Formats: sequence, C-alpha cells, structure tokens
Amino acid sequence: MSSQKLIPWGGWASILGGVLWIAGVILTASRPRGCIGDECAFRPMREGGLLDAGLFLLAVLLLALGIAGLVIRAQNSGRLGRLGRAGLIAGATGITVLIVSSLVQLLFFGGDFPLMPYLVIPGGLAVVVGFLLLGLAILQASVLPRWAAGLLIFGALALLGCNDQTAQVLLAIPFGVAWIAVGYALWFGLGEIISTK
Repeated sequence: MSSQKLIPWGGWASILGGVLWIAGVILTASRPRGCIGDECAFRPMREGGLLDAGLFLLAVLLLALGIAGLVIRAQNSGRLGRLGRAGLIAGATGITVLIVSSLVQLLFFGGDFPLMPYLVIPGGLAVVVGFLLLGLAILQASVLPRWAAGLLIFGALALLGCNDQTAQVLLAIPFGVAWIAVGYALWFGLGEIISTK
C-alpha cells in the first residue's frame, strides 16, 4: 500500500480519535471537582478511572495515526518544513512524557505519583507548542483548508486554559473538534496542495 493511500485512513483515525477525546473530556468533567494548589490540603483531587484513561489513551493512539496521515500529505507536497518538523518533535515528546508519567502513576503509585506536576506541566506545554507549530506549518503549507488548520491552531491554544480538576477541562473539547475537522479534510482530500515543481 502506498503512503498516499494511507492518508484517508489517517483521516478516519483522526475523526474517531477526536470523538473519543471529546468523550473523555466530558467524562472527566462529569466527575466531582478536584482541588487546586492550597485547596489540596483539605479537598481531594478529581480522580479519573480506567474508562477515562482508556478513552484518552485510545484517542491519542488514533490521533497519532491521523497525524501520520497529515504528515504524509505535507511531505508528499514537499511542504512540511522546519516548523512542521519542530512541531512534530515537540508534540511527540510532550505526548510521550504524559503517557509514560500517567502509566507510572497508575502502575506503581496507585494514582498518587508525587512528581506528576513536574512532568504534566512541561509535557502539556510541549504538546500545546507542538500542535501550535504543526498547525501553523499546515496553514503555511496549504495542505489542508484554512478552516481546518485554523481549528487545529485554536484547539492547541485552548489547551492552555485547560485544567482537569475543574470545569476548565471542557477547554480541551476544541482540540478534539479540530482533529475531527482535520480528519474530515484528510478523508475527503480537501485542501490545496501546491506543487513545488
């Protein structure tokens, strides 16, 4: 199977990953409010369950396939560029840190890993910066419609206000919506691919 034929399947993976991401956000938001900072001395943190973790892990794996389809499309046009590659590296590094730290917390610390804030904050920032750079590179390369690239940029920026302990977790929804839009554009082959010849 040629890499070109993988692009639509990356689109479907992106759509499904975006839907699962949104479902995970809504499930997290439905749980009792957690604590922030000094409140944690007298109030428990919002606890997630295996369903939450499973939804987010599956969403991230599917989004990775969507990202692969997007990158293949950008590379086939010869227009990914340094900005796109830097975004991919930053995003992949951030996602890896978040997944590994979550697994360590779940498997070895029973949900109370004391170093978690020192890993989640930089990992989350790396994800935001990575997807922001990737969105800007896609916008600049014109390999997706401008609205899809714009949604990806907006979704990444919305993650900056996200807090999984409060209702601000709902600010992660635009990120899922963005990936549904990207998947739609990939599946239907939307967007202008400008030849570099």
